[in-house]
Amino acid sequence: MAEVLTEIAAPVHGLLPLTREAVVRAWIAASDLQGAAPGEESVPIARLGDTARSLSEAARVILQARNHAARAAQRPATAPPPSRAQPSVSRRR
Repeated sequence: MAEVLTEIAAPVHGLLPLTREAVVRAWIAASDLQGAAPGEESVPIARLGDTARSLSEAARVILQARNHAARAAQRPATAPPPSRAQPSVSRRR
């Protein structure tokens, strides 16, 4: 599970950070084309910025889940309690 979550949210090469980067670049390009000052963007362009922030937050939450899953996988399995079997009695001839 931790491996899959890493593929999704890894800081550099994860799917969410790469998607966020593409959205941020589109947001910047659209803002430049529109020529609006920050905060004066059209609704669709402002939504791109909101989406980029949401993707960042989602990646953060997924990385926390990944870290939790990785810690759970590293915990040693609980060993069964020691056997209380009696020592075998030797046979007398």
